[in-house]
Amino acid sequence: MKRHHTAAVAAFACTTLVLAGCGKNDVSRSSLDACLTDPAGCNAGERAEGGEITWALDGSWGTWNQNTSEGNNAYVSMALVGLWPYTGQFDPNGDFIVNEGVFASAPELVKEDPVTVEYRLQAGANWGDGTDITVDDFIYHWYATSGDAALCEGCDPANTTRGSQVESITGDGSEVTVTYKDTYHSAEWQYEEVLSEPAHVAEAQGFDWQNDPVDMKAAEDYFSATVPTWSTGPFKIDDAKAGEYVIYGPNDDWAGDTEVTLDKVTFRVIDGLDNIVTALRNGEIDGASPFSVTAEAITQLESADGISYAVAGGPSWEHIDLNTKNEFLSDPVLRQAVFTAIDVENIIARTYAYVQSDIERKGNHLFRNSSEYYTDHYAALGQGTGDIEMARRLLAEAGYEWSADGLLTNPDGKVVELNFRYSESKENRRITGELAQANLADLGINVELKSLPDADLGTVLGEGDFDMIDFGWSSDPLFVGASSQYWETGSGSNFGSLEDPALDALIAEVNGTLDYDDAAERANAAMTRVVQDAYSLPIVDTPVAVMVSDRLVNVRDNWASQQRAAYNLAEWGVAAE
Repeated sequence: MKRHHTAAVAAFACTTLVLAGCGKNDVSRSSLDACLTDPAGCNAGERAEGGEITWALDGSWGTWNQNTSEGNNAYVSMALVGLWPYTGQFDPNGDFIVNEGVFASAPELVKEDPVTVEYRLQAGANWGDGTDITVDDFIYHWYATSGDAALCEGCDPANTTRGSQVESITGDGSEVTVTYKDTYHSAEWQYEEVLSEPAHVAEAQGFDWQNDPVDMKAAEDYFSATVPTWSTGPFKIDDAKAGEYVIYGPNDDWAGDTEVTLDKVTFRVIDGLDNIVTALRNGEIDGASPFSVTAEAITQLESADGISYAVAGGPSWEHIDLNTKNEFLSDPVLRQAVFTAIDVENIIARTYAYVQSDIERKGNHLFRNSSEYYTDHYAALGQGTGDIEMARRLLAEAGYEWSADGLLTNPDGKVVELNFRYSESKENRRITGELAQANLADLGINVELKSLPDADLGTVLGEGDFDMIDFGWSSDPLFVGASSQYWETGSGSNFGSLEDPALDALIAEVNGTLDYDDAAERANAAMTRVVQDAYSLPIVDTPVAVMVSDRLVNVRDNWASQQRAAYNLAEWGVAAE
C-alpha cells in the first residue's frame, strides 16, 4: 500500500513543478532554485534565535472550527496551522510525516476485520495548558464528525466518511484504539483525522457533550465562534480576529522535538494579489503563498530585490458547481447542456495560461493529470467544449424551446435564468464568470454575476445560496474520502445537494477496500457517474506562487498540503548571520 501510494504521489510531483523545471518555463529564482531537485529541503539554513515574521493570506475566514462544512476551507486551515492537532502532513516529496507534537509513531493497523487502528501518543502531548490529550478527545472528534444526531444533534460536519464508520474508541494512557464498523475498509485508514478540539475545554464551558447531543452541538458552536486559547502545535494564539489576522507566539507546552526559534508569527489578510506583492516589496510582510497568481504579479516580483519566488501547480483545483435544488438545474439535461456550452479551454486561455503557458485542462476530479490513476472523463464528452449546437440539441430533445427573442424556456414554459457566484477578490473567477455568462447567453440563458466577500464563501456554500458557483477545492494526495465528501447524498460538503443513489453506491465501493490500486479504480468508476450527473465541471489545477523574503530560511512551498508553505511552521526562522 505504501509503495502504491508513493508511486501515485511521485506522479503528482512533476505537475506541481511544471513552471519550475518540468515544463517549458523556469520562473523560480534565488533561494528557491533548489526546490526543483530538493523540494522538501530547499531554502534550508541555520536559524537565528528569535525574530518575527509576517505572512500574508489572500483570503479570510469566519469560523475557528474545521470540523464544520463552513470551516472546511484552506483559509481556516492556514489560520489554525500553528495549533491544530492534525494526524500529519504530506511534505513536498509526497511523504506523510506524522505530527510529532501529538503522536509518537505512525498509526498501526492491528486488525483488518473489523478495521482496528492503534494510536500511540507522544510523551507530554497536551493542549497547551498542561492538560494531556486523552481518549476523550478522540471520542469528542468522533461525535463532532459522526453525522449522527444521536451523538451531535444539528451538527453540520464537513465530512462524515470516517466519523460515521467508527464503532468504538478505547484508550489507556498513551495508547488509543479506534475500532471501525464492518462496513469501513478505507485504503487511507492511516491518514484519517482523529482529533480536533479539546474535550476538557468543552466540559469547562458547561457542555455535557458525552451524554447530551444538543450540548455536543452547542460545544461545536462554541469552538466555531471562539478564538482558540489551546494548542497542540508549536505556537499559541496571542491575539486574533476572525477574517483579519492571527498573531502566534511559541507554545512552551509543545511536545514536539523541533526547536522553535521565532518569537512571533503573524498571519494577516491582505486583499488582492497586487497589494500582497506591493507589501512584500515594501518590506511590510515577509512572504505569502496565495492561491492565485497573475502575470502582472510575476513581473513585479522579477524586478524586486531580496525576494525569491516560484510558480507551480498548487493543491487547489478550480471548478464550477451547479445547485441541483434550483428549479431549473434540478433537471440533469439542463445541467449537461450548461456544461456543454461552457468553453473551458477558452477560460484557461483567458486566465491561467498567462502564468503557465503549458497548463492542461483538468479531466478528473480526484487525480492529477500526471497520476498513474488518471483517466480523462471528459475527452469523449461535450462538457466543457463550448459546443452550443450540441447543447441546443440536448435541450430540444428534452422539450426545451426558445422564445421569439431567443430566450430559453423549459418544458413548463418558464424562462431559464441563473446566477453565477464567485469570490470578489479572485480576478480569475470573475473572468470565468464573465466567459460562462457569454457562453450561456448564446444558449439563450441570462446569467447574473454575483460576487461575494471571501469570508462569506463558506456561508454561501453551506446555505446553497447560488445557482452556479466557481470555487476551489484544496486537496492533497488522498482521494478515498474525497469522493464521499464531494458527492455523497447528505454530505456537508455536497453544497449543490446532488442526490444520486447510483453514485452513492459507487462511493461506498470506493470506501470498501484496503487495497490502494483497487480503491483508485473504484474512484474512477464513481467519477464516470459524476460526469453523467453534470454536477461539477473541473477547470485546472490552479497555478500558485510562493514569494519569500531572502532573510527567511526553511520556508518553501508545498503542493501536497493546503497549508502550503506553512506546513513546516515550526522550522521557519530568520537566517543566522
